[in-house]
Amino acid sequence: ESSVVEELLRNSLDKAYGKQVLTWEGEISAVSQDAIRDAAWARSETVIDEWDEEFDRGKVKKIKKLKRERRRHFNPFQQLQSKRNFWSVTHPAKAASLSYRL
Repeated sequence: ESSVVEELLRNSLDKAYGKQVLTWEGEISAVSQDAIRDAAWARSETVIDEWDEEFDRGKVKKIKKLKRERRRHFNPFQQLQSKRNFWSVTHPAKAASLSYRL
């Protein structure tokens, strides 16, 4: 497969007709000169950025995270509210006094 790609690149980069075609005087034709300039410009303008590399890498299967990993990032405000809710249900008389102490 790589030999096919190399052959195509060799015949297309700087030659307009696949092979080098000379003028009647033996000089490089204007069409071939344009092809050489275009090939040089394309090589200088080609920039591979992070997006291209990521796109070329292809799809990556998502893996489900374990519940243990998600617990590490708790919300302290939610934890405080959960304690208040628990105390208001289990000890309704003390809930009013605990709302500011917890």
